Amino acid sequence: MTISAFVLAGALCISIALIEAWLLVALLATSGGALHRLLPNRTDLVRSHIDYLMMSLFLFVFYGLCRVTGAAPAGWLIAAACLGAFFNPFAFLVHAMRPDFKEAPPPVFFTLLISSCLATTIGFAATAWMVTARVLLQ
Repeated sequence: MTISAFVLAGALCISIALIEAWLLVALLATSGGALHRLLPNRTDLVRSHIDYLMMSLFLFVFYGLCRVTGAAPAGWLIAAACLGAFFNPFAFLVHAMRPDFKEAPPPVFFTLLISSCLATTIGFAATAWMVTARVLLQ
């Protein structure tokens, strides 16, 4: 896996954020109906939207930093950052559809959430330190 995966994942995240923006517009423009039943927790939809925007920014920035510095993170680090960037905001989207998951998340959902947070932390942190080391040692 190459650093170009950061760009692909960033494009996916920003596309999802734009779809969510339209869903928010539709929720504001209507009252009741199927969409309101599908997404009863608008606050977490907003959180998901913002988180996808932030993750897309991080992914594009990390691509640029790796490209400029010549840093070449291991494929598994790139995969961890990209998968985490997708799945972390997805948890908010799930909460928007299933608010009851906040109080009593199913074990599988909780395990995936923790795994996603670990992947994001490890992928982005290790890559950030790799880029930092390249800059400081030049």
